[in-house]
Amino acid sequence: MAGFPWLRLGMTPLVSRRALAFMSLIVGLINFSQLARAQDNYEIQVYGSELVPVGTNMLELHSNFTAEGSKQSENGLLPTQHAFHETLEFTHGFTPWFETGFYVFTSARSGAGWQWVGDHIRPRFSVPEEWHWPVGLSLSNEIGYQRPSFSPDSWSWEIRPIIDKQIGPWYLSFNPAFERALRGPDVKRGFEFSRPSR
Repeated sequence: MAGFPWLRLGMTPLVSRRALAFMSLIVGLINFSQLARAQDNYEIQVYGSELVPVGTNMLELHSNFTAEGSKQSENGLLPTQHAFHETLEFTHGFTPWFETGFYVFTSARSGAGWQWVGDHIRPRFSVPEEWHWPVGLSLSNEIGYQRPSFSPDSWSWEIRPIIDKQIGPWYLSFNPAFERALRGPDVKRGFEFSRPSR
C-alpha cells in the first residue's frame, strides 16, 4: 500500500476528502478519454438510480454523431463514419419502484438519408428511497430490435445494474452492462460485458 497512503485506516477527514476528489478526477478523465475513443454508436446516457415519478411522462431526444467509424459496408452492415443519430425516448413512472422507457432509434448519413434503425423497451426497477439504502440501486432491462443493416444481432437483451451515490459535491454512478444476442450470429455467446462498436 505504499503507493496509496490515503487508504490507511485513521486518516483525517481532510485527507479523505482530498483523496476522494483526486480519485474522482482521475476516474472521470479515464472514462472521458475512453468514451471519446470508443463511443458506442447508440450510447445515449449514463443512468442514475432515480426513477421518473409515479404517473409522470418524460420525453427526451438524444443526439449522437459518430466522428470515427466504419467507412464501408461490411457483411451487410451500413457504414457508421459520420452518421448522425437521433434517439427518441419516452418514459413513464408506474410506481415508486418501477418505470418503463421506450426508444426509437434513427440514423442519418450522407448519401443514405434518414432511416429507422429499431426500437427498444426498457423496464427498470429501483430500491425505493424510503428504504434509506447507503447507495442508490436500480436494475434496467433493455430488450429490442435493430434492423440487420445496422446490427448483425437483430434482437438483443441488455441487463444494466445501476449503482450511484452523492458525496458532497461529487456524484458517482456505476453502470456496467451485460448484453446477449437473442437472434443473430452471437446468440450462442450468452451474456457478455457490452463492448463499444466502431
